[in-house]
Amino acid sequence: MKKLWIIVISLMISSSLMAQESDSTKTEQKPVVNDTLPKSDVNTNTPKIIYYQSTEPERRKDRRRDIKTLSGSMSHSGGFGALSFRSTKFRDESLVLGGLRGGWIINRTLGIGIEGHGIIPTAKFDDIETGSEVNILGGYGGMFLEMIFFSNEVVHVTFPVSGGAGWLGYHRTNEDNTMPSPLDKEVDSDVFWYIEPGANLEFNVSRNFRLALGVSKRFTQDMELINTDVDAFDNLNYFITLKIGGF
Repeated sequence: MKKLWIIVISLMISSSLMAQESDSTKTEQKPVVNDTLPKSDVNTNTPKIIYYQSTEPERRKDRRRDIKTLSGSMSHSGGFGALSFRSTKFRDESLVLGGLRGGWIINRTLGIGIEGHGIIPTAKFDDIETGSEVNILGGYGGMFLEMIFFSNEVVHVTFPVSGGAGWLGYHRTNEDNTMPSPLDKEVDSDVFWYIEPGANLEFNVSRNFRLALGVSKRFTQDMELINTDVDAFDNLNYFITLKIGGF
């Protein structure tokens, strides 16, 4: 009996040892899985996408910034209409002209527009046609450029330059000496070219109304009238201008 127990215990110990050896063998044979790849493998096998950004738009912007202009960058735009009256001389007689101007204002520094002025027929001459008096009729107009300085100040200055064409003519007066005769009583007339630089002192009366006082010098070309010097209309102008608009 004693021998039987010894045999049973020996078998149990042997089976236990065998089981432990089997578990250790399985553990040693289990492969190790590495979830991370070496950096070299990642860099070698993974495709790279490289993005290139063009610098041409930036270069164009830089070129625009480098260009300096009289009006500056386009940050403000306005416009105006104006009524103008000016006094001048023609053959030592005083003339009064009424006119209209209209223009576009860029950045409060440059005005571009058109203008026209007509003579109010008050001056009379008795040496053009024997035995009768004649009036001078006509006008002129064209385009203008106007440099504006310190536009936001109450008092500031502008320098307009205009150029274009005009027409002058002598006409016999009516019997009542009130107004010139119709065109069928024209004595002489001619077309001329002109350029007229000037300077204004301008006052900001309100946000949308400005008053300008100025002087200009008119230069004409190709004007030929009987008994009249070719530069008879090349005189100073003294004027007042009423401007209404968005400045």
